[in-house]
Amino acid sequence: MSIALSDTRKFTISRTGLEVHDHLSFEEWSSLAPLLNEAARGVAFVIGDWLTYGLDRFAKSDPRNAASRVRSEDYEAAIHLTGLDRATLQTYAHVSRKVPSSLRNKDLSWEHHKIVAKLPPVDQQYWLKLAAHQLADGQPVSTRRLRRSISSGRLLDTDEVNLPESDRGIENHIPFVNRLVAWWSRMREKGWHEDATPEQRAAVKRDLEPIVAIYNEL
Repeated sequence: MSIALSDTRKFTISRTGLEVHDHLSFEEWSSLAPLLNEAARGVAFVIGDWLTYGLDRFAKSDPRNAASRVRSEDYEAAIHLTGLDRATLQTYAHVSRKVPSSLRNKDLSWEHHKIVAKLPPVDQQYWLKLAAHQLADGQPVSTRRLRRSISSGRLLDTDEVNLPESDRGIENHIPFVNRLVAWWSRMREKGWHEDATPEQRAAVKRDLEPIVAIYNEL
């Protein structure tokens, strides 16, 4: 049996807690747990998506607001409606705007998504999938480990996370490799490999020669 969080016949949920008005069966009580968990884990994205919709739909409809950056006063209504401060709302909106719903992973925390928000979409996808796979294997990646792994360009083990910054390996090259792999994947999907002329293939090979040279030097 499932219960909607909006069902107030037997309980009320407010910012000060849960108040039960009538007897809950064990099934009703236990069915609240996953709903509460989903609400708690997703609230930042929900608010961020709500806010970005409002800012895109209403703030930018004002012809006087020609600037691409949203003015601080455009947050006043959201601050009044949610009771949250401007910094929190701006952070929620930033992550929601930068990390599209198609890349979000329900098994990872909002903080994980916040960390990858600064990255291009292809790199976001790489790191979120990597963290999700690690979690599925029973080896969850903490937000601290994820942040430092991104800086190092590879997934650090738990011991490496605690090393001084100067001992964490080479400059980050993985994002560039990921972009190249993603580019070639898109080209394959479009059928470029089958349709390209010999001249076009030769041109791409010439462009990739620096990559081969780097590989050969290693």
